[in-house]
Amino acid sequence: MSTQELLARAASKNAELLQGLNDTAYASSAIQQSQAYLSDLDREIKDCDAQVRSLESKTKTELADHKKYAESTARRFMHRAVGKKEKFAEKASKEEREYVEALAEENQAKSRRDEWVKNRDEARKHHAELEGIYSTHRRLQAELDALHNSIFAGPTPEFPGEDQKEWALRQASDAFNDAKRRHEAKAQAVKCLHDADRFMNDALRALDDARSHSQMDMFGGGTLTDMMEREALSRAQHATDKVKMLVAQAQRLAPDIQGLGNIDISHGHAMSDIMFDNIFTDMAQHDRIKDCQAQAQREAQNLKDILAQAQQRSGHLLHEANAALARLETSRKELQQIRQDTFGRVARPPTYDQAVA
Repeated sequence: MSTQELLARAASKNAELLQGLNDTAYASSAIQQSQAYLSDLDREIKDCDAQVRSLESKTKTELADHKKYAESTARRFMHRAVGKKEKFAEKASKEEREYVEALAEENQAKSRRDEWVKNRDEARKHHAELEGIYSTHRRLQAELDALHNSIFAGPTPEFPGEDQKEWALRQASDAFNDAKRRHEAKAQAVKCLHDADRFMNDALRALDDARSHSQMDMFGGGTLTDMMEREALSRAQHATDKVKMLVAQAQRLAPDIQGLGNIDISHGHAMSDIMFDNIFTDMAQHDRIKDCQAQAQREAQNLKDILAQAQQRSGHLLHEANAALARLETSRKELQQIRQDTFGRVARPPTYDQAVA
């Protein structure tokens, strides 16, 4: 079957798919707006949850203060006994008013939260509908691409410009896939560095604890202080091991990421500390911990600098991937347009002048 015959046979299906694509084209941008709206609602609900918890605590405190006066016969009797009945009534009224106000404020916050949750439920329902429409749009686009490829794939010299647009689309697709791969690798590396930074902060806190226990040990802290110092150093060791592992993982994902210097966690010498425990051994261990702490602080700052550089590079790569995606979409539209023009020429009957030429 000739290409002309294939075009004529596929013209109806082509028109049907184009109409479906036009009807669902809005879903792509709408679903992005819907997702942003859902994210805003989630943040509002999270803030409301925190406010409700705070107000529940406040209401509980005010209720306890109110009950101290409302249900305390002893307090009432003592105020009567010393001639301060009115003061007791004033205080009881004040506590009751503060409790009622706190309860009202709590109920208002819960009502606001319920309203946000209701809005989110409706937004999720709408988002699900948009996802269905967007899924239909992608399916129709895939069907149109398959239809066109079944006719135009490979050399088609009878349709000027089509082969060039097809080649341009392949080039744009390869460029986008490469840009997307490089950005995803860098983004994953940034996540590893974020986790490493968190563990580094854990290590710094543990070393700070170890230094405090070591300080106490120099002034006769005893066995318990020794144990607490060693436990803190053990936590610091565990955290720095995690840091090293995560930075190494980030480097495997993105080889341009720099590494960290070594961090030596000094655990001391268990037997000598037990057998020769004195102010001199305690001072020596304290100095080792301070040196280790200073080393960790330098590497912590180094890690933050590495993370900042990686985030900046990730932003550049995201920009490059978005630009590559835009070029890919342009190439796809240009190829689809030249193929649609070909369908249009086949679908239109020749004019009289063309027929007799």
